Amino acid sequence: MSSIPVVKYGSGPVSVVLLHGFCEDRRVFEQVMPLLDQKNFTWFLPDLPGFGDAVNLGLLELSITGYADQVRDWILDNNKGSVIMAGHSMGGYVALEFASHYAQQLNGVILMHSQMRADSPEKRKSRDDQIKFLKKNGLSKYARKLIPSLYTAEFREANPDLIRLWIQRACLYNDQGVSLAIQAMRDRKDHTQTVRELDIPVGFIAGAKDPLIPKEASLEESHVAKVTSFHLLENAGHMGMLEDPEAFAQALQATVKQLSEQ
Repeated sequence: MSSIPVVKYGSGPVSVVLLHGFCEDRRVFEQVMPLLDQKNFTWFLPDLPGFGDAVNLGLLELSITGYADQVRDWILDNNKGSVIMAGHSMGGYVALEFASHYAQQLNGVILMHSQMRADSPEKRKSRDDQIKFLKKNGLSKYARKLIPSLYTAEFREANPDLIRLWIQRACLYNDQGVSLAIQAMRDRKDHTQTVRELDIPVGFIAGAKDPLIPKEASLEESHVAKVTSFHLLENAGHMGMLEDPEAFAQALQATVKQLSEQ
């Protein structure tokens, strides 16, 4: 049984689960939700263990699988049947891990500013450095360093209040939950073969100015799936749902519609 908190929007026959990313919670989608079709789709927004209202909820195991299993338990507990699962950044890693174990419960997967490849050796070392920094300096300093780096410089300069808001929210998580998430991302599996073998469609939403995942890498990965769609947000970095909510909502809506009709 899963105890992750989930907020529901809409009442349509097609169910979509939106998974937030690292050092975020479900509120990262709050500007997008009013722009989405809530008549034909039902949108479910969970808080993953360690974040938001699940800040004190532990993982079933210390891995990306731990997050995926919590989501699966919630789907089973609530009799949701098959869903489309869309994940932002770390949430995309969770969605792919879910697909590798429970593809029969999915009608499609959407990677939003995310990727199927595992961390490179350099990126793994960077994760280790983040854990050391967090342990030495605490979550507040870590959040002030991490959060601004996810956005374009232009967006940071024009929206300092929003950046401060997400730093404040991140500071309310706990050091251990954040550290465990970094470790889980560092040790996650490469899911290129998973995507290649999936019989369900896979969609991609990428940011043209993403500082973490180059748009070229996202486009290349989109060709791996048997059935795919690709949307590029020209004015977004890694946080399209906040940097350009209207364009993000249009891309997400179009992708969900396409996947649901396959």
